[in-house]
Parts: sequence; C-alpha cells; structure tokens
Amino acid sequence: MSTSAVTDVAIAMVLAFAVTALAASTIVEWIGNLTRKRAKYLLRGLRNMLDAGDNRTMPSTEGSPMRPAGVRAERSLYNQALTPTGQTVDALGTAEAGVEGGLTALVFDHPLLRSMMQPTQSAESKKSRVPPYVPAETFSRALIDTLVPGDAGPVTMAQVQTAIRELAGTMPAREALLSLEKQSRADLDAFRVEVERWYDAQMDRVSGWYKRWAQRWIIAVAAGLCLFANIDAYAIAGTLYRDPAVRGAIVGQAQQGQNCAALPDDQARADCVRDLVDAVGTTGRVVGWPAHCPATPSACVPVPGGGRPGVNDWLVKLLGLVVTTLAAAMGAPFWFGALNRLVNLRLTGKPPEPAG
Repeated sequence: MSTSAVTDVAIAMVLAFAVTALAASTIVEWIGNLTRKRAKYLLRGLRNMLDAGDNRTMPSTEGSPMRPAGVRAERSLYNQALTPTGQTVDALGTAEAGVEGGLTALVFDHPLLRSMMQPTQSAESKKSRVPPYVPAETFSRALIDTLVPGDAGPVTMAQVQTAIRELAGTMPAREALLSLEKQSRADLDAFRVEVERWYDAQMDRVSGWYKRWAQRWIIAVAAGLCLFANIDAYAIAGTLYRDPAVRGAIVGQAQQGQNCAALPDDQARADCVRDLVDAVGTTGRVVGWPAHCPATPSACVPVPGGGRPGVNDWLVKLLGLVVTTLAAAMGAPFWFGALNRLVNLRLTGKPPEPAG
C-alpha cells in the first residue's frame, strides 16, 4: 500500500471520527438545551456562592455537583428562580427561612435578571426560561441592589458594608463579601470589580461542571450512534483499505467535513453532518449493519467465506465499536484539527497514483 493510500485511509478514518464526534456533541447540546442544563448549573454555582448550607446543593469532592439529590435540587432551584419572591434581603432573617431559595432567588428577582428571562405567552408574571449565562457586571449590580434595596438614592459603600454585616452568619456569601469588602478598601467601584472577579471564578467552576456532564453524555450518545449505525473503526478501515474507489470518494468529502465544524449554530452543523453522511453514503457502504442483522445474529459480523463468526470475530467487532466511541469522546474540534493537518499534508505531498 503506497504512502498516499495510507494517508487517504487516515483522512477517511479521521473524517469518520470527526463526524461521529460532531453528531454526538450536537445531540448532547440539544439535550442540554432541552433540559436547560446550562441555566441549572448556573443556579447551582450561585447557590454554592451565596446560600449553600447542605450537601444536596454542594459539589462533591471531585468538583462535580452530580449527587443523587442533585437533579431534584437543580429543578427546585430553577423553579424558585422563575417565581418572583416579592421580598427583600431583610426577609432572610437569621435562618434563611423567610425566602425559599435564599439570596440566590432574591438576586434573580432583580429587574436586570428578570428581563433576561424568556417570557411565557400568558399575561402572568412568571417566566419560562432562566438565562444560561449572566454577565459578571449584571450580577454584581443585581447583588448590590439586592443587598441595599429601596429608592433612597445612590448606593454608598457604607450601606453595602452594613447590609453585609446583617447577613446571617451561616451564609457563605457573608464571609466572602466581607473579604471582598476589605480588598476594595471601602471603594464601591473597586468592590464591584472584586464581586465580578469572584463571580467569574465561580463561573469557571460551573463551566467545568457542565463540560464534565457533557463529556459523559457524549460518550453515551457516541456509543448509541456506533451501535445504531455500526460505526466500527476496524471494519471501516478494512473497507477503505480494500476499496480504493470508496477511499478516494470519501477523501473527496473531507473539505465539506472541515466546513461543518466552522458553522455557527447547532442546526446548521446538524444539517451539514446529515448532508455529509448522505454524500458519503452514495460512495459505498462503509457503515450500517448488514442485511438480516439483528434478526440473524451471525449476519451482524460477516467473516470471509461466509462462515459463522467465532468469539474472536465478535471481540474484534466490539473493539471496533469501542474505538470509535472513545475517539468520538475526544471531541469534534480535536478530530477536525487533525483532519485539517492531514488534508494539508496530502495537498503538499506527492499526488496519489490513480486507482487501478
């Protein structure tokens, strides 16, 4: 097998991994949007900053907030953020019993944050969707206004200091805000900056939580795609090795594959992946289960000569599916970056010899 043919096989394999990874990540992003996972993680992060006092809302020692009660806690926090409290920080008292959702719910009751929520079609005041992200400047302004409510004129640092000291001693926000107050040297603008830095640091953690959640789901979705469509790395490599026409046709789709990753939104990427899969499908069958599978299990693993597959054949099939799943878990950006490098290498190298 020539060097150019090896490069073509590598390009085609990388394209298969990239498309699988892109399809899995697109599905996971759709799941995240459907379940409003980014907004729920945002609320979990704010809850840990401002109110957390029990293990149900605290992250585990590994840094992930996914504990048995985590899903219920997220749903409860989400509903509390949607519902206007109609109260002020004074209602928190000393045991946080006066406001369901604590200081987090009060901050989300601020007009700046409520204006970012998606409204319902009804005339009620409730909102249907919490924003998945809140800018640091918006958060700092909403927090300070929540601590010093009312229309008594411009907020002063003295008012903020008094409000912080009146918070319950069990609230994580109190000690953190006292520390930020000291660092600001009693300057309100400097205090805002310190609050924004504190918020940004917490949002970095929240981003890590979401990425770990997405990574687990990408592995699960990729495994499902591989099982559903028989995306077997070993079988694909064998087909490409034996059939130069199919190999060349798939390599010809590599440029379109490069373009898919650069599209701006999920729907455009999904459409691009579908078009790419359709285009590859017209070049020859490299994925998909054989006829009569799974009705006839032995048909799922073809062997030379038409015999029945043995244990080793099934293990190779399983290995091929696992390799594709793990490759997809590395992410579409990794594989599309590798695809760019391989395509550029092919274009700068010796032109491949014509098949025949």
